[in-house]
Amino acid sequence: MSFEASQQDVTVSDDSSPTRDSSARETSAHDDETRDATRDEELRDEVAAEEAAAGEEAAEAQREAGDLPQEATVRELEDRLKRLAADYANYQKRVQRDRAKWTQDAVREILKGLLPVLDNLDQAIAAFQGEVKDPEVYRKGVDLVREELVRQLRAYHVERIEAEPDAAFDPDLHEAIMVQEAEDLEEARILFVARAGYRLGDLVLRPAQVGVKKPKA
Repeated sequence: MSFEASQQDVTVSDDSSPTRDSSARETSAHDDETRDATRDEELRDEVAAEEAAAGEEAAEAQREAGDLPQEATVRELEDRLKRLAADYANYQKRVQRDRAKWTQDAVREILKGLLPVLDNLDQAIAAFQGEVKDPEVYRKGVDLVREELVRQLRAYHVERIEAEPDAAFDPDLHEAIMVQEAEDLEEARILFVARAGYRLGDLVLRPAQVGVKKPKA
């Protein structure tokens, strides 16, 4: 009986040793997992804190950087506006100079073209100072002067406005200086031409002065 009890004690002792070792290993593993979880959580907290700090620094840097370009943009716009104003003032001066030059050149060309007409008139006047032998000669001289003047006007696209007796009256081209009623008329017509009119292209320099006959009311 003593041997069996001793053997039983030994057997129990042998069975409990692995259990204690296993329990110890499980406790140690649990402790390791707990430490790892705590370490991971601490690392996450540190990373989150660093990211938050970096975000605040980036935001502050962006705000500071954003202020500087805005001020620089304002200065750049002001400088650009000043340059544009100066360029526009110079442009206006240049346009005024060019316009004055164009006007002067145009007047010079017109007067230059009229000088031959003046020469012909001077010759006609000199001819009248002598003894008049043939009036037809003087008439031809005056006609030549007129033709020269008409030629110069045509060179600048100045044309005579058409106005003939019995032609249709056009208030845009003709100026009525007399009006009389007539029967058997459907529209107003020119009765006579008192003074010729001229136009420069579509621009009327002066209307033709005409007498008008209109339908009887």
